[in-house]
Amino acid sequence: MDHAIEFLSSEWIITTLSSIAFILFILYMGKISDEKNKIKFIKIIALIMICFTVTNHVIHLINGTWTSDKQIPVHLCGISALICCFIMFIPENKRQYLFEFLFYCGIIGGGLSILTPLIDNYNGSVNFFYVQFFVKHAIIIAFPIYLRNHLNMELRTYSWLKTFIGLNVLLAFIMPLNHFIGSNYMYLAEVPAVDNPLILTTKWPYYVLTWEPIILTLILIVYYFCKPKKV
Repeated sequence: MDHAIEFLSSEWIITTLSSIAFILFILYMGKISDEKNKIKFIKIIALIMICFTVTNHVIHLINGTWTSDKQIPVHLCGISALICCFIMFIPENKRQYLFEFLFYCGIIGGGLSILTPLIDNYNGSVNFFYVQFFVKHAIIIAFPIYLRNHLNMELRTYSWLKTFIGLNVLLAFIMPLNHFIGSNYMYLAEVPAVDNPLILTTKWPYYVLTWEPIILTLILIVYYFCKPKKV
């Protein structure tokens, strides 16, 4: 079953602080490592993400619970997680757009997910899926910040616009996918079963339309604070 963690509950405080601690650990390791080990360490983080992703699908396949309406990684955080898996294993000249997409979507999507957690396949205990949720979302936040702070990757001037356009292109594919297979990827078919500050109305499609200016504003805020400083 799905498990929504109540905002400011003791469970929420523990999971949020644990996630922040893991994010800070990743960034701290980048700070104290030399250039060669900076790359090795973030590749280890990528391999951890790969292990979690593969294990997730294997467990579902073994248990007979893998379904196309739940397990295809096309939620925004699922796409960000996939980018974390392979971005460090492709040529450097192919990474820029993926880095920018991950920077905006990983930080915004991962942050909102940790603040308003909705955990699938919860059985009432701290199981694999519970731990995976917070580890994966912490990584998709820390990963792009690590690339920016420690591997000298930067946001381009119109990266915010390209990411926003890319998101809307994704919506154009995922909305009909949801219709054909009865899924709710990116929560475009119905609102998530959790209190979310981005949900101003629960009526479809109005809540989706209200997301557009909100997401654009959040992307611009991230760009403003993280764009390269003028010399």
